[in-house]
Amino acid sequence: MLDVVVIGAGYGGMSTAALLARSGLRVVVIEKSPLLGGRASFYTDHEGYTWEYGTHSLRLAHKGIAQQVFYRLGDEIRFLPRAADSKLIYKSRLWERPEGLLGFLTNPILSWKARFCLLLFLARLKKADPARWFDNTLLEFYRTTLKNDELEAFLPFLGMTVMCPDPARVSAGEVIDFLKRVLAAGIGVGEPAGGSSQILNKLRSHVETHGEIHLGEEATSLLVEGNRVTGVVTDRSSYPCRWVIFAGRLPELFDIIDKKFFSWEFVSYCEGIEHSSSLVFDFITDHPAGDVHGGILGVDVPVWARFQSNTDPSFTPHGKYVSTWGILLPWGFDGDPDVIRHTENRLKTTIATVFPRLLSNLSRERKLVVPVMNGTVLTPGQSRPHRPDVRCASIRGLFFAGDTVRGEGCSGDISFSSAMMAADDILSEASLNEAGSPAQTG
Repeated sequence: MLDVVVIGAGYGGMSTAALLARSGLRVVVIEKSPLLGGRASFYTDHEGYTWEYGTHSLRLAHKGIAQQVFYRLGDEIRFLPRAADSKLIYKSRLWERPEGLLGFLTNPILSWKARFCLLLFLARLKKADPARWFDNTLLEFYRTTLKNDELEAFLPFLGMTVMCPDPARVSAGEVIDFLKRVLAAGIGVGEPAGGSSQILNKLRSHVETHGEIHLGEEATSLLVEGNRVTGVVTDRSSYPCRWVIFAGRLPELFDIIDKKFFSWEFVSYCEGIEHSSSLVFDFITDHPAGDVHGGILGVDVPVWARFQSNTDPSFTPHGKYVSTWGILLPWGFDGDPDVIRHTENRLKTTIATVFPRLLSNLSRERKLVVPVMNGTVLTPGQSRPHRPDVRCASIRGLFFAGDTVRGEGCSGDISFSSAMMAADDILSEASLNEAGSPAQTG
């Protein structure tokens, strides 16, 4: 019998599996896709281009949650040198991205009066307790003390840092929590050398110390006896085990197990989870798209960009350059092609304004509609206290990991954080079981 079966080979599943395998448990990871990584997957084609499913920077770089996973594994993520030229797009212009409180004071993106109000607001954010504000929006938090129309129009920048730019929708507690982390760390984001390939290949090596990864194999049902999980059935085999970690998006859980095993509150929450969608373009040119090494973030248009080849030539063949641009699709996106066309036009109009020579000098482009970008939009109702715990309340031995469950941080950080929490709980149970076994106590 196996110790653990992990369903899903994204950041959450692979991190949990790696931590457990390194501790000596026998682990099998089941992934229905032929690629490792879930929404962080990648592949390198025969020409030497590395294509990622979107872009995947890591918040707080070497001081972030992802690095904590690797420290536990006795490993570390290798980050590219920190770029000091990150930009913002605001009012159809490209601006230097402020760093720290002093940076916001000296940057002319806002008027002096608005800058002063922003400093007051950031100082208040720094002192605020996130736990008091998870159930309120950023706009509600802002309006308790300040009133400045120019600053209010700039608030989407703070929401965009947790990928929910609408200040009337994003949880103030989540924004406060993230900004406090940034201010304490002194760094907002880091780019891993090689992108997601470095992360996933290292996790794979740790999993395979005591486990296996089965790609292209789909879990079809969970086996439950009484109130305890006993295994996983797939389209290829059956795997009896002591613990199961479901590391997919929680709404997909009910594809493999009947809802009757869970409370009405749990089912209702899972079925109502709101996610974000995006439109992403990889642009290939014969010359650098610009001299920017840091990323770009939109304020009044929800875009982001990364210029991989300016810092990491491993993404393309010699003499070719790639930049990746993304834009959030409207909330509730349902695949409407008219919405895609409108959003593409908005993105390319923005690019043409701030980088007028980029689109006219393309040698190739790849367009990617990402139906699920972040599995959880950080609204008050989906903020950390309201997301389900990593330990299933109704089925013993069943755990959850990924960005739709309770964990610290935002976006991919939730996956890494929940992985550590689930692994800790399972290892604690394994230790108790071993201590209580006849072989150990007799």
